[in-house]
Parts: sequence; C-alpha cells; structure tokens
Amino acid sequence: MMDELLPKLTVPIKADAWLDPTMLFPAAREIWLEIGFGGGEHVSGQAARHPEIGILASEVFFEGVAKLLGQVEDAGLTNIRIWPEDGRELVDGLNDHCIDRAFILFPDPWPKARHQKRRIIQPDFLDALARVMKPGGRVRFATDVRSYADEALERFLAHSAFDWTAGRADDWRRTPDDHIETRYQMKRLGDIEPVYFDFIVGSGD
Repeated sequence: MMDELLPKLTVPIKADAWLDPTMLFPAAREIWLEIGFGGGEHVSGQAARHPEIGILASEVFFEGVAKLLGQVEDAGLTNIRIWPEDGRELVDGLNDHCIDRAFILFPDPWPKARHQKRRIIQPDFLDALARVMKPGGRVRFATDVRSYADEALERFLAHSAFDWTAGRADDWRRTPDDHIETRYQMKRLGDIEPVYFDFIVGSGD
C-alpha cells in the first residue's frame, strides 16, 4: 500500500515553486490543512464527513502514514493528499492565502525544557501559517499539556494575524462539536484535560 497508494496521494511540493492546492482538488469548496495527523483518525473522519472539502495532511512517522493510507483505502476517500514529512515544509511550499481551515491537534509537546524549542508553535511558524491562511480562515490548536497550552496561546495572541474566538472558559475547555477524537487523545497521556484554542485569521495589520 505504501509503495502503490502513497505516491498517488503525496502532495507535490517543489523547492522552486509554491503549490496552489486547488490544482489537487479542483472541485473542492474549501481547502483544509492538518499538521501532524498521528494515526489519521481526525483527517479521515473529517474527509468522510465533508467530501466537498480537500484536505492536505502531514505526518513524519511512517506508522501514522500507513494507518491513514489504510483508512483512505477502506473508506474510498478521494479528498485527502498526504505530505509524509515535516509539516513546516508543507506550509512553506504552499501559495499565499490558499487554506480555509487548519488543525494542529495534540502536537509533540517536547516536555523536557531543553527540547521545547522544537515545539511547532514558534513565531516563525506562525508567520508562515498566517501567510498561507485565507483572511477569515480558521485555525484550531489542541493539547493536553499545560505548559504547551500556556506557551502556544501566548504566541498566538502575540501574533497580529490570529484572533482568539473564546468568549468564556467553556469555549476552550469543552470539546468542539465538530471535533473527531483521536486514539492519542483517548490515552489521556497529558497533565490536563484537552483544551481547544480556535482562532480567526485577520489581515495581520
């Protein structure tokens, strides 16, 4: 399956040109992005619920990519394309203002202090994400690690392109109605209950 299906679904990022994802999904109403899809449950679930949406999804681990490929094949999904490498490379290879919605769900928290600079939510990554998001697009970040929740929220709020949608605590403590639970999330490995931060993307001015 990896040898046959993955080449057909791999996002064709090139070093010398940005990709317009509507070329991959010409009939899609919106283009979504998931960075670090783990076992693929959220990606495949959203793709099945929304066949009119094209989804770009990245994951660095072979096992996760293989699981998603199995889900794609079993469900006959045609609206997913995969980047089996670092999600930052995928973002860097996309056109300006081409993504309607992005998900960063339970990314590696790198819990040791000396490793936390490897966390994906860094100012330069948020600059890149803001570039590819459409104005008015939506971003969801979720984690079950307190230190990462605090750090990520601080960085999103410090960036001029992202406006937090929460009006009360329940807006980020409660599981969103459209969320699809993942196997990782069910293991409850973090030190807090999951939190979900949703943002609307502005112009960045």
